[in-house]
Amino acid sequence: MQTIWQDLRFAARMLAKSPGFAAVAVLTLALGIGANTAIFTVVYGVLLRPLPFPEPTRIVQLAESYQAQSDEMDVSWKELEHLREYTPLFEHIAGFTDVGFNIATGNEAEHVRGVPASAEYFQVLGVHPALGRDFLPEEDRGDGRRVAILTHSLWMRRLGGDRAVIGQKVLLNGDGYTVIGVMPAGFDPRSNSGLNPGVQADVWVPLALVAKTAGSGENIGVIARLKPGVTRDQLQSQMDVVTRDFRVRYPNVVGQQLVLSFRPYQAMIGAAMRPFLLVLLGAIGFVLLIACANVANLLLARSSSRGREIAVRVAMGASRARLIRQLLTESALIALAGGTLGLAVAGSGLSSLLAMAPSNLPRLNDIRLDGWVFAFTFLISILTGAVFGIAPALYATKSNLSETLKEGEGRASAGAGRARLRQGLVISEFALSLVLLTGAGLMIATFAKLMNTNPGFDAHHVLTMQFWLDGSKYNSTPEIMRFYRAVEQRIEGLPGVNAEGVVAAGLPLERGGNNGVRIAGPKESEWISMDYREITPGYFRAIGTALRQGREFTETDAETSSAVVIINEAAARKYFPDQGSLGKHLYVSGVLCEVVGVAGDVKSYLDQPADPTTFIPAAQAKWGTSRLFEGWYPRSVVVRTTGNPLILNRALREAVAAADPLVPTGAVRSMDQVLAHSLALRSFMMLLLSIFGGLALVLASVGIYGVISFAVSQRTREIGVRMALGARPADVAQMILTEGLKLVAVGVVLGTAAALLLTKLLEGMVYGVSMRDPLIFALVNLLMAAVSLAACYVPARRAMRVDPLAALRYE
Repeated sequence: MQTIWQDLRFAARMLAKSPGFAAVAVLTLALGIGANTAIFTVVYGVLLRPLPFPEPTRIVQLAESYQAQSDEMDVSWKELEHLREYTPLFEHIAGFTDVGFNIATGNEAEHVRGVPASAEYFQVLGVHPALGRDFLPEEDRGDGRRVAILTHSLWMRRLGGDRAVIGQKVLLNGDGYTVIGVMPAGFDPRSNSGLNPGVQADVWVPLALVAKTAGSGENIGVIARLKPGVTRDQLQSQMDVVTRDFRVRYPNVVGQQLVLSFRPYQAMIGAAMRPFLLVLLGAIGFVLLIACANVANLLLARSSSRGREIAVRVAMGASRARLIRQLLTESALIALAGGTLGLAVAGSGLSSLLAMAPSNLPRLNDIRLDGWVFAFTFLISILTGAVFGIAPALYATKSNLSETLKEGEGRASAGAGRARLRQGLVISEFALSLVLLTGAGLMIATFAKLMNTNPGFDAHHVLTMQFWLDGSKYNSTPEIMRFYRAVEQRIEGLPGVNAEGVVAAGLPLERGGNNGVRIAGPKESEWISMDYREITPGYFRAIGTALRQGREFTETDAETSSAVVIINEAAARKYFPDQGSLGKHLYVSGVLCEVVGVAGDVKSYLDQPADPTTFIPAAQAKWGTSRLFEGWYPRSVVVRTTGNPLILNRALREAVAAADPLVPTGAVRSMDQVLAHSLALRSFMMLLLSIFGGLALVLASVGIYGVISFAVSQRTREIGVRMALGARPADVAQMILTEGLKLVAVGVVLGTAAALLLTKLLEGMVYGVSMRDPLIFALVNLLMAAVSLAACYVPARRAMRVDPLAALRYE
């Protein structure tokens, strides 16, 4: 221990003698370690932090696997009942889904998120109400008992934290529910769920109340708690039996290539984000490696000036192992200082990172600096110190003793080895930088391609506002239409409004509803699933979607008139490829409808083709279907304006409140904001990879500048001799630039080969761009050539100014 303290004190004294070197090394590492810590904090919070439930590793979720990929699987009520037959490995198994409720207290209403769950749901999670009880088995049988469990926040917000709330009734969508429990403060399973990540649950009700409703039982997720000691192999063997049985009983649900399995609940959370986050973690790891290479270059240059010191210590009896330990202690001290400063960098950068993150990033509340993050930073600091310190330490301690003391040619030999290592480090820096810049280039090209993709509507000057209707008050299509017309009449009189409409079951660029459709005719088709929207007559004009054929809906398309439908071009191409679609008939929600128009394709996802879609006049929509979709998707007012649409924010809320003050409203967004939200993840990746690539290129440029500058200082006498023999300054500059650019060229070749392999990791993240796009590779190479040329020019210019007489007197 005493020897370690001696090494630390000596290392601190040596670094204090070279404050410039120490500051540059520590700052370089602080950037690399701090950035790695920030990204790791996000990855750990989203993917690795244990869930806040007892024994969370025993909680699993039903998934479907296909070609080695897993995704959560939804089942129907009937299929859930069948799964319950296979319970020998489970302590508890439960189903759950996600709906919305309007909760009314006094003269106010609020829209909240609800989780219909089966009786064992809370037992699977291992959490129980702080007040009251959870669901009873008989409440899981769909006998009509309307009971509810509230979150602590809803209990405090709407009911004032009244402890006598148990047994009282609350109105959810106009129906009375008896409160039977209040969950502990902070319990928020929806922020830990793969369904609608980040959306907080406010209330739980029995799953049977909604799952047995016709058409509503196809979106049930399944979670289970394993019995103690159950292994993964045992579980999969059981699920192989379930898969075979399901293939027979439900051939339309489980295809022959699909395999049912239960995956760890935590692994299913944020599964969609996992590839993106791991790519970011790998990219920032490259930046840290480049920072290590830079510090290693600094140490190699410094070791040249410490040759006599080390030789003297060897002459006094120090072993090579002892010297290596001392030098590694200095490296570790630099790394720990960089790690400490890196924590400050991570802490200040994390808030900015989260501000840039897409809103659907799950478990945001779990992303924070804590002991595990500190342990990661400490570990990575120690490893970093070893990575950049070992090679300089080995080179510094292998000098020939007598030759070094005489400052003879033996030192030149050692210096040549160091020079080759420094050049190798610079080559690796540029290779890694090229990989990062190529990835950034692909994401930039993807983002540009998506921005130029036609979404099927004109997003400019369009404002939208969400709202939710109470199912008990608005219990018929005429009641709903009266509300729509009252709102539209108030909006159409507002200054600057060109068109207005209402859409139910989803806005463009957002996942919307789908419904069963059958094509009528001599050979009626089987039921097929198509996207479904209910709209008022002004919707297409408000959203800016052109009608390709036929007509729009009008006020005459009422409940008592002939049923009509408008389909999009995707539906026309797929189902009526060789014949006109106008005048054809479809069964939509069981109603025979005539096709009276074909609308342009409107995308739900910018990077995917538009799905076949049916548009139904809101006045002809079946009330049961309309109410069903409202559980998942808000209705939206859509308004086209002549100026900035956001100035009508308050006016839209007032229009709804004037029509009915108990109808809750949600987000008011322009369609430009909706478009930006759909690109948030790609924008996040593009921005971070660009920052990482730029930082890597700066560090690599500093690295080559240092190597060339050091080479010039070491070759001052040689340069003087060349100039004395007639070499022109331009010849000397060309020689220096050529040597530097040769290193860059080798790095570019190696980096290009690595990029061709590693950019395959981005294959699922790019759109409309070839992974081997020659233009992107060419632009990245040109950028690297320009920056490296500028970095080499400064030492080359200094070499041009060498005074031959002074150089000949050097040493």
